[in-house]
Amino acid sequence: TGIEKVKDSIVFHAGTKMSNNNIVTNGGRVISVSATGTDIKEALSKSYSMINNINFEGKTFRPDIGFDL
Repeated sequence: TGIEKVKDSIVFHAGTKMSNNNIVTNGGRVISVSATGTDIKEALSKSYSMINNINFEGKTFRPDIGFDL
């Protein structure tokens, strides 16, 4: 999945399960990545850059979340 490659962020996951000692998707909305920074722009940048380290079949994400704060 790549979750172990997410640094300086918190990954919240639901709709997942353990299979062969790996976290795998199990339907529905799956992952949220949250990070901190010196300002909202830095935190968003970190969160969205970590998305590239998480991969699974059918992966999609919303590129607009957090920008209206």
